[in-house]
Amino acid sequence: MKGQVSFEFMIISLIVLSILLLVFATTTKTQIDAQENIMQRRVANLCQDLAEKINKVIYYGKGFTHELDLPNNIYGIDYNLKIQNNKTLVCSTEKFSIVKIIIENKIRNETTQVPFFISLDVTSISNEEGVVVIK
Repeated sequence: MKGQVSFEFMIISLIVLSILLLVFATTTKTQIDAQENIMQRRVANLCQDLAEKINKVIYYGKGFTHELDLPNNIYGIDYNLKIQNNKTLVCSTEKFSIVKIIIENKIRNETTQVPFFISLDVTSISNEEGVVVIK
């Protein structure tokens, strides 16, 4: 009789352990997916904000300047900002990229024409004689 009770206990214990393991795995995957979605939204918001600032500088014309304060990373993950051409701003991490359209105009950083990466330590976007300068 003792052997039979022990065997039944082992089977029930394994079933309960399997269910708990399945719940833990599902919860972990859901949390990882949620963190990636939050990261993607944060990068999308940053990209949208930067595109809007560039468009405002273009729209308001010569002499208009907009200050920038870009984070060094987003939740500990590095990211890149690139002006692909005169119409496209690309914000990317290792896992995904987000593209925002900007008003067509001449855009450059202090040293080069498009395409170029935007340094994360830039402080302003200004319109100098009809050319948007990111510095």
